[in-house]
Amino acid sequence: MKIGSVIFNAVKKSYPLGADGVSKLPKNLKFDLKNPYILEALPEGDIAKFSKYDGGDLKEVCNILDKAKKGFDNGELKALYKKAFPNGKVPTDCNLDAYVYVAMLPENIGSKFDAHGIAKISVPDHLAQLNKLLTDGINPARPFHTAPLVASAPRGVGAGIGTSGSAYRDGSFILVGDKGKLIEDSGIKHVIVNDAYYNIISDLQRKFPDVNFVRADNAVEYFSKL
Repeated sequence: MKIGSVIFNAVKKSYPLGADGVSKLPKNLKFDLKNPYILEALPEGDIAKFSKYDGGDLKEVCNILDKAKKGFDNGELKALYKKAFPNGKVPTDCNLDAYVYVAMLPENIGSKFDAHGIAKISVPDHLAQLNKLLTDGINPARPFHTAPLVASAPRGVGAGIGTSGSAYRDGSFILVGDKGKLIEDSGIKHVIVNDAYYNIISDLQRKFPDVNFVRADNAVEYFSKL
């Protein structure tokens, strides 16, 4: 369900039902960030991103949020490539940080997070694949293999959190689900960004405000706090 609908339904449930079984919402109800039902419906850690809507008409804001364009178009992707690689070429020594820093995350923490590393394709294609997954979601008709973010056991397929080898770290992005839940069930909640794309993290965060983007060199601190 889209975020606008989630917010509106959360507020709607806070009002008693009338005799006809329909919630009686007050007229001119506002999008108020002090409303606990709205706060609870917002993605964790993303409240500041919705501050520009504070005080606006609730229905209008929710409609705007539901209709907001999601994902980068081809022109925007080209601009991001240029921002990430201003010299026009992908450095040969990029995407090393995840090897170093994610591996430093204690297994008793990293094993609690289901993950999928975008790898095996070219670095520019990594961004296109990330954009597609965050825009369209995971295709249930195609295999989507995940593994714990950190695990010492040999890599396996479909073994579940904490029982297979670690997710791939040699690509530009590592997709991560909610703590203790499979990505297939919880969706993509966090994305670890490897050093090739550090320059565009703010762009990714603005485009996909319901996902938390984390620099690979900050992964230990970030996931330890979770």
